[in-house]
Amino acid sequence: MSEIRFKLMYLEDRGKADLIKLLFAYLNQTYEDFRIKPTEWNYYKSFMPFEQLPVLLVDDTVQIAQATTIGRFLAKKFNLQGKDDIESTLCDMVIEQIRECGDFATQIIQEIDSNKKKILNQKYLGEILPRTLGGFEKMLNLNGSSCIVGNQLTWADLALTNSLAWLDEFSARLLQNYPLVKRHNEYIMSIPSVNEWFKSQKPLSVYKKA
Repeated sequence: MSEIRFKLMYLEDRGKADLIKLLFAYLNQTYEDFRIKPTEWNYYKSFMPFEQLPVLLVDDTVQIAQATTIGRFLAKKFNLQGKDDIESTLCDMVIEQIRECGDFATQIIQEIDSNKKKILNQKYLGEILPRTLGGFEKMLNLNGSSCIVGNQLTWADLALTNSLAWLDEFSARLLQNYPLVKRHNEYIMSIPSVNEWFKSQKPLSVYKKA
């Protein structure tokens, strides 16, 4: 693959860097997986553009921060952004909807008031997640392809599968109501490099049922 040197800096656990690592795995692209221990973070923090992770170091000189920006950079670099501006924009649309849904799930995790958490849970399962999955179902139906954008795999396909992997068992049952999304996920997971990467990761879930 590319002769450019990549160094991905993130924490030891899974999280925002997952899609970036999945992209590297799918591309069979060599990179340095630099993991920072909690006790080391104060030292490295001041060297980061916005004092947060992940950060991708390119050729030991350029630092790229923000997970979505890094993913978009790799997608553009390795032709996973669609064949034209329209497909590229549709990919961005998928990515942004995944982020929006994930941000709401994060609110549930961070909420300490049990009553508020219950209300957020109900909205997530009854409105946010169905609206998101329903939108992707419509996109797949209109596209008429095994991919969510165009007829070739893009980073939007990998992002969607990555996001579904974060759902807990209860939330994942909703996939039965969205057969095209479910079939798409099975197709992406059947790609050997993708399947092997997921098998190598420790299980986790963004959404925890209260």
